[in-house]
Amino acid sequence: MTPDIDKLTLPSQKPARLLSLRGRIGRAHYIANTLGALVASFFLIWMITFLLIQLGELGRTLYVIVCVLLFYCALPIFFTILTIKRAHDFNVGGWLALLLLVPVLTLAFWFIPGSKDDNHYGPTPPAPSLGIKVVAVLFPLLLIGGFLATGIQFSGRAEQPSSSQPATTTLRTYTP
Repeated sequence: MTPDIDKLTLPSQKPARLLSLRGRIGRAHYIANTLGALVASFFLIWMITFLLIQLGELGRTLYVIVCVLLFYCALPIFFTILTIKRAHDFNVGGWLALLLLVPVLTLAFWFIPGSKDDNHYGPTPPAPSLGIKVVAVLFPLLLIGGFLATGIQFSGRAEQPSSSQPATTTLRTYTP
């Protein structure tokens, strides 16, 4: 007696659909997708800039329209969907995604661990690949490093007023 082949197949996990409000997304996928979307959108705007600059005034108008649609419509909707799915991962309703309105609190979604087992919102998301893990760690480090690098003074020393001369401020009266 041979076993039926159909009964032996294991149920496969479906790949996560990024634009669906159902399901769960893990921390590494959340970080990689949000920061990857930001980098991709800035790269897209950079590429579009070179194309639209050739059109003169019409190009500037189109550039503003594309930027507004991308940064004020498409990206917030995409981030909201990802944050709702991330909230589902730690078994909380999607209303918690309203924390996106408080910028510092959105980092909580990076650090709160998800449920280990299946929860009310779906099965455990698939484990991230090595590439996703590298991107999830490397992108934030590059962003922090870039932010810190902008504050470095290149002159070597800051200009300080001489201690021998007191600082004086003379105010002139305003005459229209």
